[in-house]
Formats: sequence, structure tokens, C-alpha cells
Amino acid sequence: VYNADGLLAWNEAAQKDESINCTLTADIDLTGKVWTPIGTDYDNAYTGTFDGGGHTITGLTVTTNDEYAGLFGYLGNFGKFGTVKNVVMDGIQITCNHRLGYAGGVAGYSRGTIENCSVSGSVSGTVSVGGVVGAQRDGSITGCSSSATVKGTIKVGGVAGQTIFGATLTACYATGNVTIEIDPRQNISGGGLVGFNDGISLLACYATGNVTSTGSSTGYVHIGGFLG
Repeated sequence: VYNADGLLAWNEAAQKDESINCTLTADIDLTGKVWTPIGTDYDNAYTGTFDGGGHTITGLTVTTNDEYAGLFGYLGNFGKFGTVKNVVMDGIQITCNHRLGYAGGVAGYSRGTIENCSVSGSVSGTVSVGGVVGAQRDGSITGCSSSATVKGTIKVGGVAGQTIFGATLTACYATGNVTIEIDPRQNISGGGLVGFNDGISLLACYATGNVTSTGSSTGYVHIGGFLG
């Protein structure tokens, strides 16, 4: 794929067959284009390989009431681990308005592989929000970074809102600011790199952005510069 029209045509095809691969051969500007995240849920996850080839996608904008938002909504499922690699996401604007929304620059929810990806712009959601991925369950994130501003209400992080089960995070960093608008009835986890980490290893990672919160909750509130 080498231009915006081609990428949108691939998107349309991938909505029907989530295993279709894609390789970018040029930078692509999606400013003003309508993008529908690929992979709507576990049963309709993207399971192919998206290789950015080191190229940049500029101006991706997603505003949705659906549960999963990003370049990809839901990446990978059990036994079919989709892959996104080698892509720069520049000036994105991801907004997920679902009350249980997962939002990330690359993927809202991932059970697959994300490697060598970077994100700038803004990502906003509710339950689980990260600059690169809202939630990473199993699978891996390697060599990824985010300078995006990130805003959410429950599990919020500069790279990942949460890393759970068998997920791994290696050689990643975040420089963007993180804001937690605290849900008053939930347990809260917010961090400069990862909001909530389920005991998995985070290797060779760092975060430098500001982490701030507003409001209070009747549940526990864990907020830190690196991890919630």
C-alpha cells in the first residue's frame, strides 16, 4: 500500500477478512479521512500482519462510541496472534466514548505482537487507555514509544493502560503527559508508562511525562510516575 486511498481500500477488505496482511511502501496522510478501527472484538480480531515498513501514518482520527479504538480495535485472539510492526503514528487523535472503552494509538486491546511502533498526538478513553495500546493481554510490546497525551478514568498509562496475564513489555518508553480523571466508584491505576501491571516483567523501559489526576474514588487509587 502506498497512498491513503489504498490504505482505506485495505481497511474495507480487512473489515470482512481480518487475516489480510498489509505492507506500507510509502508515508501516508489520513488527515480528513474516515478510519474505522480493524477488529471489533475477540471473535472479530485482526490476526494478520501489518508492516509499516518504517513509514509514517499522519493524521489518523478516530472518534467512536464502540468499545475498542485505535488504528486497530482488537488485535489477536487465542491461537491467532496478529502483528503490527515498524510504523510511526504521527499526530493521531483517538477518542473512545464507550463507557467501558479501550483506546490506544496502535490498538485498543491486544493479544498479539506490537513491535517498533511510535505514537504522537492524543488518546482519550475510559476503562483502559494507553499511548500505544489500551490493554495488552498475553503477547508482547517491544521497542515502542509514545509522546502522545493520554487521558482516561480507570487504568491509564503512557504506553499501555494495562499489561496483564502473559504480556511482556521490553525496551519501551513514554514522554507524553498522562491524566487520570478518576471514576468515583472504581479502583484506579495510573502511571507514566503503564497504568496497571499484573505482575509481569517490564524490561529496559522508562517514562518522563507528567502524571496528574483529578477527583477521588471510594476504591483504591494507585498512581505513579512509572507504574500505577
